[in-house]
Amino acid sequence: MFSRKKNEPLVEFIDEERRSYFRVTSSGKEPIYVFIGSERYHVKNIGAGGIGIYLGINDKRLEIGKEYQFNIFLELINEEISGIIKVVDISDREYHTIFVGLCKDEMEGIHLFALERQKEELREKASFRKKW
Repeated sequence: MFSRKKNEPLVEFIDEERRSYFRVTSSGKEPIYVFIGSERYHVKNIGAGGIGIYLGINDKRLEIGKEYQFNIFLELINEEISGIIKVVDISDREYHTIFVGLCKDEMEGIHLFALERQKEELREKASFRKKW
């Protein structure tokens, strides 16, 4: 299981194809997985622009420039989203993808998830401070 490092930000600012989006990381308690075909990949972050996917040692490899049909369930908002992602870059630790043609409802679902995840993180930080 992957988890966010102590100093790794919850929200990342991404600039892909001249558009800027905020991405949120998945919770350590509830990791997010994206399904591409029959393969399951662990999500590093998600935002309205796309998904960061961990590059696992045993995962089937994805190709830069190729589009893939995906399915993801966002448990925090109890919503399933399907569509197409395009791999725009690969680093040593993750695939960088963008969404291709998601409908308005799906985009709103991702926005809602990002907002709820930010609220969850703030509650976790407040709870931690109260303990000390």
